[in-house]
Amino acid sequence: MPRPSSFRAALAGLLTVGIAGAGLTAPAPAAPAALSDPLVVHIDTISPVLPRRGDVEISGTVTNVSDDTFTRVNLHAFSSELPILDAANLAASATIDATEYVGERVTVPGTFDTIEELPPGATAEFSDSIPVELLATSGEPGVYWIGIHALGDGAVPRDLVADGRARTFIPRLPTGDRVQEAAVILPIRSRVWFAEDGSVAGTERWARRLAEGGSLDGVLDMAESAGTTPHSWLVDPAVLLALARLAAGNPPRDLAPDPTVPGQEPTPVEPDGEETTDPAGETGSPTDAAPTDEPTEGEAALAAAAAAWLDRFRGLVAPTPVLTLPYGDIDVSAAVRHDRTRLDQAVARAGAVMSELGIPSQPTVAPDNDVLSPEALAAVTAGTVVLLGDNAFEIPPTSPTSVVRLLGHEVVVTSTGAEAGGPGPTPANDPLALRQRLISEAALRLDSDDTGPLVVTLPTVWRGEDAASFFTDLEQRWLEVVPVDEIASRPAKGVPAASLTYTEEDLAAEIGGSVFAAVSRATAAATLLEQVLVPVTTIEATVLDEVLVSLSQQHGEQQGMARTAANRIEESLQADLGRIGIEAPPAVTLSGDSGPLGVTLVNGLDQPVEVRVQVRTDGALTLSGGGVRRLGPGARSVVRFEATTSRAGVHKVHLAVTSLEGVPLGASDELPIRAARVSALIWIVMALGGLVLFGMVGYRLPGQIRARRAQLAADQAADQAAEREQADADDPPDEPDDQRDEPAPQSPVGERS
Repeated sequence: MPRPSSFRAALAGLLTVGIAGAGLTAPAPAAPAALSDPLVVHIDTISPVLPRRGDVEISGTVTNVSDDTFTRVNLHAFSSELPILDAANLAASATIDATEYVGERVTVPGTFDTIEELPPGATAEFSDSIPVELLATSGEPGVYWIGIHALGDGAVPRDLVADGRARTFIPRLPTGDRVQEAAVILPIRSRVWFAEDGSVAGTERWARRLAEGGSLDGVLDMAESAGTTPHSWLVDPAVLLALARLAAGNPPRDLAPDPTVPGQEPTPVEPDGEETTDPAGETGSPTDAAPTDEPTEGEAALAAAAAAWLDRFRGLVAPTPVLTLPYGDIDVSAAVRHDRTRLDQAVARAGAVMSELGIPSQPTVAPDNDVLSPEALAAVTAGTVVLLGDNAFEIPPTSPTSVVRLLGHEVVVTSTGAEAGGPGPTPANDPLALRQRLISEAALRLDSDDTGPLVVTLPTVWRGEDAASFFTDLEQRWLEVVPVDEIASRPAKGVPAASLTYTEEDLAAEIGGSVFAAVSRATAAATLLEQVLVPVTTIEATVLDEVLVSLSQQHGEQQGMARTAANRIEESLQADLGRIGIEAPPAVTLSGDSGPLGVTLVNGLDQPVEVRVQVRTDGALTLSGGGVRRLGPGARSVVRFEATTSRAGVHKVHLAVTSLEGVPLGASDELPIRAARVSALIWIVMALGGLVLFGMVGYRLPGQIRARRAQLAADQAADQAAEREQADADDPPDEPDDQRDEPAPQSPVGERS
């Protein structure tokens, strides 16, 4: 919200005199008290200026917000007697409490409308036609109060106190041939949030904005009602990008390869469903495509509304360049103070988004609070249109072109008074109230030394259902509306750099360094994720879109929420990095000075990655091996190491997954390695024991072999003898019959041969 300039604060005492001279009381510093009127009056149409003769037409509605029925409700016009003569007094008058007396009612029969009965909750229309001579205005040049009082019979009998009221300003029709120029800027800027999964957050709020009467719908209604009246657009591209994302179904962030990179074009699906070979050659099974859920009725309606809005907007901007804010409506002063890189990124991204949407753009800096630090103004890129409010200067500068030059830049000075809107109880951002304030400010310029064009940036939010009433009767014979780019191209008047003021309050309202730090952590996580992914993705650019909006000036009063949003995005990215895990065995025992071991890398992402394993030991043990490892989606891979140590005992080894540059991804594991080193003497004893063992075996083995052979030979001979005896027993030999019983012949005793 615009802050009052120090010049206006210095005039506080003078304003009391000025307002009193206009028949008013000085405004209290506090905000006006809330009304509790039983009837709410709203002015829908009013004659834009007080004519010299003729009637002033006023129409609108009255609503009974009480629990009582009102009868014979009269809608009387009223006006002030003395005019407001300058912009400072007009600004002060707009803050006067709605119950303050500012002028007499017109009670002449035939000049007011009457509603016979108005039950609780009912709304009725009224229309008054008041001859200008019956109004209390003096007829002098200047701006007057005008409005409607509603008086009726309810629970409290009719009295002189109004039961409902509405007020605005109306200028006396200027005389002479002078023409005052004005430029109207329609802004499209708002808070944009992204959820931790990268989708646009707050979809219910977006639905309300796009609905009939919503702020986004209303700004297009206002532009369409302008007809041929020139106007300019001031746009935060982040709002358009969010709408484009909503129109596409609000998809979450993903790690899919960038299809615009050569070699990463989408692979056509074969008719028979066969898979093609992965050109990267990663290990692991390919993951199935995630099923796409059908959108709900509400999601489909939101997508259709966002797409329709973008189509309407493209048609309205036509070929005229749009004043384009840095992406995310970034706090320029804070960015220059904390991280200039973010401003450069926001400016570049803004141009890219507008180009992608096919909308011509003009880089612009226009702080939401209308003020800019001197350092930020000096840092603005050449060729950028700069819009600053008159409250950005110690004394509001006057220039015949409303363009001033300081710190090497030309600045278009806007009217913070005109954009502040009308007086209560009608909302200040009511379109009709804004129109009457603009016309009144323009009329006062005709009679002042400040003859420069009146440049007005309208509020971001207004009553969308009445948006069309702003441009109705805006152009007058004495008021010419021109595009702001035409004004920006005119010669500038040099002013001292010291005239630009930036207070301690302005500094305190900047987006703080903690939010910038949160954004840096999130973008660093996105960069790390991009480094480990094998295909080129859009993750870095996507995350930058998501977190730059956290630096928006729109979050000035909600910096904690902005910081939290950036932190959630970082945590989501860290969770993705953590899905690239490592699994080590419970323990490893070495039987000597060295030995092998293996750990398993696990890729839980749906895209191939390339990583390393970082090893940290206690210094008494070293691990060699490892190297770069590429894993396919969902793949597991064993990484082998060789452990070497010169000291027995248990050694703790820390294993962490890192990028190729050595940046840890988050996943890690601890591995205890026990080294059981054996002395040389034990090895000698074991060797001698082996020799003795083998010697004894060599000594005894031949004897055992010979004994065994002898035993085998004896066994064989015995077997053969047994076989012969058995054969003889079964079949004895045959003899001749004549020799069976004869004894053998014997020689005679004593016979000599």
